[in-house]
Amino acid sequence: MKFLKTLLLLIALVIGLVGCDNSSSKANTREIIIPKSEFYQYLYIQSVNDRGVSTKETGKLIKAPATVQDFIRLVNRSVVMVPKTEKQAEVVKQLDKQGSYIIALGDTKSMDKLTYKIYMLKDGTIFFQDTMKKEMTYMTVKKEPEKLEKAKKLLDINF
Repeated sequence: MKFLKTLLLLIALVIGLVGCDNSSSKANTREIIIPKSEFYQYLYIQSVNDRGVSTKETGKLIKAPATVQDFIRLVNRSVVMVPKTEKQAEVVKQLDKQGSYIIALGDTKSMDKLTYKIYMLKDGTIFFQDTMKKEMTYMTVKKEPEKLEKAKKLLDINF
């Protein structure tokens, strides 16, 4: 009888510890690696003005390959996830607010060949493109406002 009680206690303890395991949430995250990053020579960044309208004054083309590569190093290897809820995905609506940015990396000035898109939102959330689907699939697990500020300084953005 004592053996049976000990066995039941051990089973309950194991089940309890398995229930506390946090690895299932980590299984849905990964480090994003921007593909073919060495080919990107240009970066175009677009935002909106205080009325939510994009203009020439709220856009900028970066032609310096070294600056483009510095930006890629800044955001590359961010920990991302696929948004689990509609509420998480809706944060992208911040793109029409001043201080959020759409960034396109390209191998040509006209951005008509190899391109990769990134959204940097005002709150520090970063969205990355799924290269297979050509849509914004991944978002950072946590907000990273320090990366947004570093990017603005690196790219000399004042809009």
